[in-house]
Amino acid sequence: MTRMPPRTNLTNGRVAASKGVAFSSNPILQVKLPAWRSRFVLFVMFAAFLALVARAFWLQGVSTDFLQKQGASRYARTLELPATRGKITDRNGQVLASSVPVKAIWAIPDDVQSAPPEKLRELARLLEMSDAELRKKLDSDRSFVYLKRQVEQETSDKIVKLGIAGIETRKEYKRFYPEGEVMAHVVGFTNVEDAGQDGMELGAQKTLAGTTGSR
Repeated sequence: MTRMPPRTNLTNGRVAASKGVAFSSNPILQVKLPAWRSRFVLFVMFAAFLALVARAFWLQGVSTDFLQKQGASRYARTLELPATRGKITDRNGQVLASSVPVKAIWAIPDDVQSAPPEKLRELARLLEMSDAELRKKLDSDRSFVYLKRQVEQETSDKIVKLGIAGIETRKEYKRFYPEGEVMAHVVGFTNVEDAGQDGMELGAQKTLAGTTGSR
């Protein structure tokens, strides 16, 4: 009779082999850190949070005006607003002298040089000057040059429509005398800068000139 070898319980062996060490019994996790370390980390985090809160309060509450002024100084610009020269009237309220708005035409020579010749000829015509005279003004070495002062608004609008790069306008005033030469010896006159040169225009210069404003 042939004897069979004894059977080995493979099932129990496989189950035993598949069993590992329990996760909760891992020796790395069983190492206990000193309590002061966790308290120190918590203290540092809490202190950093308090510092952020204090900084936000300082910027939003205490330093608001200072920061707003600093921001305004970087982006805000003060524009000078010239005062309009006052009127001169007689005792009956009849206007003897008043100021009417006009434009000063100025140019940046380097930018205008590349303009088409036909536009420059039209510009010279509107400014009532010859092509050679206009070219002489534009040949200046300066970065800014007046082409003509006290230009009527209608003419200024036509110049702007030409669309020539480097041609700009600036608002100014021209003195108007309804009575003309009849009262010229009394009223006087002003120069291109709207400053009194003779007569009442000169005598009352400080009062008539007014005070320059800003915004």
